[in-house]
Amino acid sequence: MGKSTILGASIIFLALFVSGCTESSDTASPKNAKTYAVSKSIWKSEDGGETWTAKNQSKEKLPEADLNVLNIAINPEDSQNILVGLKTGGFIKSENGGDVWQKTIFVSDRVYGLAFDPLNSETIYASGVWQNRGKLFRSRNSGESWEEIFTSPSDGPFISALNIDNKNPKIIYASTSDNQTMKSEDGGNTWKNVFQSNSPIVKISLDKFNSKLIYAITLSGQVFRSSNGGAEFENIGKNFSKNTFSINQEYGFLETDLQNPGWVYLAGEGGILRSKDAGDNWEKIVTLNDPKNYPVTAMAVNPKNSQEMAYGAGQAVYRSVDGGQNWATSQFDLEKTISVIKYDPQNPRIIYVGFKKQ
Repeated sequence: MGKSTILGASIIFLALFVSGCTESSDTASPKNAKTYAVSKSIWKSEDGGETWTAKNQSKEKLPEADLNVLNIAINPEDSQNILVGLKTGGFIKSENGGDVWQKTIFVSDRVYGLAFDPLNSETIYASGVWQNRGKLFRSRNSGESWEEIFTSPSDGPFISALNIDNKNPKIIYASTSDNQTMKSEDGGNTWKNVFQSNSPIVKISLDKFNSKLIYAITLSGQVFRSSNGGAEFENIGKNFSKNTFSINQEYGFLETDLQNPGWVYLAGEGGILRSKDAGDNWEKIVTLNDPKNYPVTAMAVNPKNSQEMAYGAGQAVYRSVDGGQNWATSQFDLEKTISVIKYDPQNPRIIYVGFKKQ
């Protein structure tokens, strides 16, 4: 398979891949075990993004064979254990690094948020919709059973963002589609409202080195920051104007850097911005494609090397190893759009990409 081009197939069910792919059902599952093929919506690279392999084998027939990926969570204690939240079908899991997937027991059909407890991977949080109500669930036994820990007051609103404090996993932040941001300090048993925005918050990120430093971005493109653990939030949009950047509805993706305190990234129709001082000042990272025509729909920074990053636009992944000065490309011949990029936290040479229909 060439370095810059990936030959795939769009939403077809094959056990073997077309020319250039290396995966087979013999290596994806135990000998003589029957597997099923599902759509090629999850891809994996084991060489830092130079080559990619579709991971579309399942132990059983999945409720939804045409997968649309909303999020990917990797077990912080065992990176072979991966969870993938779906637009339809709940979520699936793998115990062998994505080679074979299996369905899970989960009441919600759509999984908007999915996260492991960073200090106890048997505890998992997932948000979805059950009986038309937005819900947040918790499992204490690796997903074998679930308990409801939050429900919306009426039909309609759902959990739009979810994040856990890496230093103190008892602290959880969640936002709802009706503009409410909540905080729990006891692992989800109780909640309090800490912020009311004028648009749904679609992503919350915490600084790894100072978990009281919180960022949130809304559906309308407003960016907020809290320096005191959610007690107060300020709109930092004024900081973009002084750098001559427009923020109005141009950025919808937010990510913090795991190697540098105070580093935060924004991505979307405006391309990629980076701040090295907690959002006071911003610099533009020049993307390889025109983000106005093909917005950045996913982005990730190597958790062990801030000079290495990847972003998705359309059906292509762009990778840089020099902080965004130069980019290498990988093209996926699919009809879906890249929805998530995830580095393996234990081995960042391994990268996962998920796709969904727009």
